[in-house]
Amino acid sequence: MKDNSKNEIIEYFIPLSHRVEKDVNEVFEEYWYVPLETRDDALIEELYNIKNIVIYQEDIYIGSGNQLIIWDKYGKIKRYLYKKGEDPQSYFFLGNFTIWPNGDILISSANDITTYSNSFKFIRKWADHENIGYIEAITQFNDSSYIIKNMPIQGQSRYRIINPKSGNLINSYDSIEKANKYISSYTNSFERFEGHILSHGYQGNEILECTMDSTKIRYRINIDNKIPPAGFWAQDGKDYVQIVMEETEKGYIGHIPDYVESKETILLSFKGKRDDLNGIALIDKKDGNARVLENIKFDDNFRWLPKQFFSLDEGWCAMLMYPEDVLKKEEFARRFPGLDEESNPVLFIGKLR
Repeated sequence: MKDNSKNEIIEYFIPLSHRVEKDVNEVFEEYWYVPLETRDDALIEELYNIKNIVIYQEDIYIGSGNQLIIWDKYGKIKRYLYKKGEDPQSYFFLGNFTIWPNGDILISSANDITTYSNSFKFIRKWADHENIGYIEAITQFNDSSYIIKNMPIQGQSRYRIINPKSGNLINSYDSIEKANKYISSYTNSFERFEGHILSHGYQGNEILECTMDSTKIRYRINIDNKIPPAGFWAQDGKDYVQIVMEETEKGYIGHIPDYVESKETILLSFKGKRDDLNGIALIDKKDGNARVLENIKFDDNFRWLPKQFFSLDEGWCAMLMYPEDVLKKEEFARRFPGLDEESNPVLFIGKLR
């Protein structure tokens, strides 16, 4: 761990040379499994296109493809929302979503936000088709505003803070001076921890703190000295294909798609253009010790790493265990009677140590 005292940026170094197996109890201080009920009209059809997972008043909200499904804390289906369409009370597609404290559901779609009550009654739609780029992520900022993260399009602001009732813009910042030559369409998200809104995602090795008027670098994540140089994604004289080829040939690791932080630990995923440049790392914040995980040992018969995980804020996270993985280990699968290849996943919920 390198602490740059001049600008107070902490850099965590993650070596790729050694991958370790960790017992689930070494990673999580508390956890449980929720087998999600399967029903034909509430099936997670796009297993690897999960937009977000949110827990609200113990209910489980999962956005997959263009539908939002709600289960109770035991995994029993309560209801689902599918209002994809072009009419004023529908969303064009489900990009990301968040839940307001009163239960209202805010769904982002391209460059608009559609709000429904918790019983799925349409409330309002906010749109700004000329002045913002594609909305990558959305979350509550404070009691009277939410924050959105937009694609890095030239001349636009990366972050905007908006009044949820009026739709009025409260503030915007991090103006994009040069557009990236190619824009990732992968999921980006926010993490809430100890009063901070943290931003991370694709084409960036920094974990940022978002305030009302600016971002501040909280950490820099250096995976084996493979950080792309400054300005790499928007460099002059090269097109999309050339930048992708350079990223591949030089083995850069410039994406942090998944991130969860607790008082003592950070769990994050990283991605490059080859399988050996992808992984999940665990960082001890006390001493900066960081290791790439080979597997998490859930019991003597089941070792597994998630393809994706989602922050539930304040050190909690969610992982979807897909039936094809769980059923490979018969003894572990016995924990979930009735699970078969056509079932919805098992949801793992855990709090980092």
